[in-house]
Amino acid sequence: MLFNQWLLVLGTAAVLLMVGYFIKLIRSKNNWIKIVTFTGPSGAGKTTIIGELLKKHPRWKMVLSLTSRESRGGDLPGEYRCNVSRKEFLRIRKEKRDLWIESVHGNMYATLKVDVVNALLSEGLSLMNLMPVSVRKIRAYASGQVRSIFILPPSEKELRRRLVKRGELPEQIDKRIADCKKWEEEARLSDIPYEFVKNDGTVEEAVERVERIID
Repeated sequence: MLFNQWLLVLGTAAVLLMVGYFIKLIRSKNNWIKIVTFTGPSGAGKTTIIGELLKKHPRWKMVLSLTSRESRGGDLPGEYRCNVSRKEFLRIRKEKRDLWIESVHGNMYATLKVDVVNALLSEGLSLMNLMPVSVRKIRAYASGQVRSIFILPPSEKELRRRLVKRGELPEQIDKRIADCKKWEEEARLSDIPYEFVKNDGTVEEAVERVERIID
């Protein structure tokens, strides 16, 4: 009888050890996070931060997006396939290969399901620069494998100083500041579990804050 009790105790201990091992394994995999999304108002510094992350982590990459617009100097490596025709967008939608197709400022943008699946299966992290509506869609499609970061601009005083330095007109500056306040308010009230990063210092400091969240 005593021997059987000892076997039971040892068996229970072994099960607990196995459970602990798998919990540790899961945590070591960063909770299986494979895609990190970045959102924030124009001028918050998202593209600069993402660009620095890609330089520091060569195994990280962008999830490819398709767009009808021409390429721009500020586009990140691997971020876009540009000059996609309207005919191709219609074919993609008809074949239901898209995760979403959006129209922004007269240009069309799409993310294909196959590119998201490839990101989920890849070894390194994949990054996306998204509007809030697309953040919801990617989180629903890849449930549990997406972490979402919202980049907050610096204080109004500092943001105004930066915009003046860039040569923007007073009315443009006032609109940009109003947009930033609106974006932040909506983000904090949103059902999206954002991790907030305030970009109020150097680029290096902002990148380090993001890395701590990802790690």
